[in-house]
Amino acid sequence: MEDSGYTLRPPAGDDVEALGALHCRVWREAYAGLMDEAAFAELTPERFTRGWARRLGTEESTPVGRQSEHLLVDGHSARGERVAIAQHDDGLVGFISVGPARDDDPPTDTQLWAINVVAEHYGTGVAQLLLDRVLGDGPAYLWVAEGNDRAIRFYERNHFRLDGGRATDRQDGLVELRMVRR
Repeated sequence: MEDSGYTLRPPAGDDVEALGALHCRVWREAYAGLMDEAAFAELTPERFTRGWARRLGTEESTPVGRQSEHLLVDGHSARGERVAIAQHDDGLVGFISVGPARDDDPPTDTQLWAINVVAEHYGTGVAQLLLDRVLGDGPAYLWVAEGNDRAIRFYERNHFRLDGGRATDRQDGLVELRMVRR
């Protein structure tokens, strides 16, 4: 799908390295000063590339024909995850991941697992495009890093509200706040 100069599509095996670099970059841009320094220093494209390789079934140790619930095929996994990436002239600029709630007592059945856009594309509408196309406007919840005010304002414009949920048990030092859209 193309809109406003952006193409939205499912990730493919040949996107693994670009996704790893993108994922690392957006975390470094969004979480500077919000994460423990040691955890922040460990954010490398290689680390994220390994994760995307597992999800897309391109890592060398992935058995041929593996039917994993985490494996993405055409942007969908057996566990119900939906993923789309945003591409612009200069390459991949963002991605979104939505799936079933991963918490024990979720406020809704659907969770926005991640939406990430590189800083140079903030304000272009690409995050809104990703959200509208993959999540839509139904009930959902998400966890957002405390101090990521730009993201919180974006979610508030999309009718998510802080509900008092707070997670402090992450190993990287991020404190997360829960936002819900009913």
